[in-house]
Amino acid sequence: MTTTDDSSRLFLLAGGRERTALLRDGLAREVLPGVLVPADVPVTRQLRARAVREKLGDWETDAGRGRSVGFGTAAWLHTGACPRSNTAAGARHPLPERLDLIIGRNRRSPALAGVRVRQVDMPPEHLQTIEGLLVTHPLRTSADIARDLPRAEALPLLRLLQEFHDVHPPQVLELLGAMSYARGAARARDVVRDWAEMA
Repeated sequence: MTTTDDSSRLFLLAGGRERTALLRDGLAREVLPGVLVPADVPVTRQLRARAVREKLGDWETDAGRGRSVGFGTAAWLHTGACPRSNTAAGARHPLPERLDLIIGRNRRSPALAGVRVRQVDMPPEHLQTIEGLLVTHPLRTSADIARDLPRAEALPLLRLLQEFHDVHPPQVLELLGAMSYARGAARARDVVRDWAEMA
């Protein structure tokens, strides 16, 4: 087992039998597949961001190079919930199986296992930094979730983003209006209108 002390948060990088034993004995909890923390450490947004950094290793997010985290992974970072399509079937506590990374158009994709890369020129004002990790802010994440996921998966995440980060349907509709040429923007407006009707 490898441990890293990251500003007083201890990560356990375990695999195979060791991981199974730690989880079974209640000594650790899994934040991402293979990235564990001691069972008494609260899993917060900051800790989830640190876990993503741990998982990404040397690949660093960087606005100047068009590198950030977004879509389902950003929703998970902000809320602790992830899309069903991005989790192992039957998981008791769903964890992202893959990380959604954003790189600028015409940039080289990272050669990393367990990631999905999107080529998007992300405006800097749509990003925020959490524990050294560049991630789309909750409003942009809401727009991307509405564009990217089936309605049944998007709506619960949108409600959580509203609850935890005070994001509301009119704000998301306004942002989608500015993204009118983005893939899925028209369908996303219908999803957001459904969300508004649920409030």
